[in-house]
This record gives sequence, C-alpha cells and structure tokens, in this order.
Amino acid sequence: MTESGSDQERERHDLPVRLERVEKRYGRRLVLDGVSLDVPPGITGLVGPNGAGKSTLVKAILGLVRLAAGRVEVYGHDPAREPRQVRRLIGVVPEDDASIPGLSGVEMVQYAARLSGLPAKEALRRSHEVLDWCDAGQERYRAIETLSVGMRQKVAFAAAIVHDPALVILDEPTNGLDPLERRAMLGRLVALARDHGKAILVSTHVLRDVQSICDRLVLLVRGRVRLAGSIESLTGAADRDLRLRANGPLEALAIRLRDRGIAARLADDAAGLLVQAGDPAAVVAVWEETAAAGVEAWAFEPERRPLEEVFLAALEAADEADTGRTAHAPA
Repeated sequence: MTESGSDQERERHDLPVRLERVEKRYGRRLVLDGVSLDVPPGITGLVGPNGAGKSTLVKAILGLVRLAAGRVEVYGHDPAREPRQVRRLIGVVPEDDASIPGLSGVEMVQYAARLSGLPAKEALRRSHEVLDWCDAGQERYRAIETLSVGMRQKVAFAAAIVHDPALVILDEPTNGLDPLERRAMLGRLVALARDHGKAILVSTHVLRDVQSICDRLVLLVRGRVRLAGSIESLTGAADRDLRLRANGPLEALAIRLRDRGIAARLADDAAGLLVQAGDPAAVVAVWEETAAAGVEAWAFEPERRPLEEVFLAALEAADEADTGRTAHAPA
C-alpha cells in the first residue's frame, strides 16, 4: 500500500461515520435519496421535520436496514458485513422505551453490558459506575416500570454507554425531561464528547438543544441533506454584525457611533447594540465611544442568527428546489 493509501485508510478508521450516496426505499417510496455525509468527532445534531428520514438514517448506520444503493462506514467498518464489530463501537439511546419490565434499573444496565460481551462481575461493576455518573442514586434498585421518565432516561443512557462505545447515538434524548433533568442530560453529552473523546450523534426536534451543545448540524428534508456544517458557520451573521452587550444610554451611544461613520442600532431584543465594525480602528472607536457615553459593556462578540431562523430558511429553500424539480420533471 502506498503512503497516501495508508493515510486514506487511517482517515477512514478515524472518522466515526461516513455515508456515500445512500438510498433506502420502502416499497416505491424513496426514504433516503442519495445521502452523503460525514459525522466527525464531537457532537453532531441531526434535525429535520417528521418523515425526513432521520430514523431510517440511524438504522442505516446501525446496519438494521438493507440499502438500495450506497455505502455506510462506521470507523471504517461496514455495518452490513461487520455488524458485531460496528455494534461494539456504538451505544444507542432510542426514542421509544426499550426497557424490560421486571428488571431493576441496575439489572437493565448490567444486561446491556452482558450483551456487549462483558463478564458478569465486570458488567455489574461498570453498571454501578455509569449509574453513579448519571446520578441515579438508590432508585437504580427499583423495577424499571416504576421509575419516572427522567430516571428511565438515565437508565437508558447508562445502558448505552456501559460498554464504553466510541460513538453514541441518541434519538430525542430530552423528551419528557424537566428543565433540570434536561440540563443534566445535555451536560453529560458535552462531557462525553469534550472530556472522554466520544463522537455523539443527536437526532432531535429541539433546536435550542442543538444550538447549545452541538458542534455541527445536519438538516435532512424528504430524505436529502439540505444543510450541513458547523453551528458557528451556519449561524454567523452575513453582514458581520457585532453585538455590544452593555447597560446604559445605548441610544445615545448608537448616535455617537453613527456620527463617526459606524453603523449601529439597538438590537431587536434590546439586549445591547448591533454594530458593524469591520476593522480594528472601528473596534477601538467603539470602545472609546462606549466609555465616553458612560455605557457599561461586558462583551463585544459576533452576532449569531437563531438556529430556528437558519432551519426555516433551509426548509423554504428545500421546498422551492423540490417544486422546481417536480415542475421540470419529464411527463
């Protein structure tokens, strides 16, 4: 193998997920339409309207559906040909409850560990370890069907990570959780990715969760990828507005800045000023006028578009593109 070929092979095995022109049909219905995407390390949010194909895409990654065309790789392995190897690398938290009535929480996690090939004693040790990390407390000893939604989610999450997978896939992980439980769940995902080097794929409708924890977003609409990229690049303002977060006479400050040729206006949410300061001299001028106006500022940072705005614009573009395809399709 050549040196470049060896580098390509190493890159394939370092990449958590790669899909190339994947197609999946249910009867005559095309559910995945030529999907090509990479899931890199970090946290990726998979979003899209109902029926977009998100669940089918996850099943394709897991090797649970037969593809009409295309290729899927998980750390360089084909889920269809190497299912055991791939499933050792993945932990899954499904949207639907997959627990077994009659088992306690810790027994459920231990059962998942045993299915992953861990010996009985190690499976029990690891089960308690991850349940401690999930703050499960003594409720782990109760029957799974008697637990609250939040506690069941902790058990499902612990069962998904008990075998220390490299990739964790979660489908609607914050459904039914109260605000404190939701924050704790998102914090655990960030810790897995940032502190433990795991790749995370989160399929969700909750855009605020995506914007708060994800590094990257993939938008799927009618089985096609319509948007993919880093959250930072997708939400960056096109006109390069900067937001000056401050208290004080902001309108007076805006007037002073405009007098110096710097576009400035009060933000729609009244939380500071939006300023166009495209060069270092303009930034210095902003700080000078802020001090002169008696305004107390604590941040001056790039303005971000709400992810919901990005999402809706992409949906509208997808509708227009698909309408055009239909109108120009041969009779």
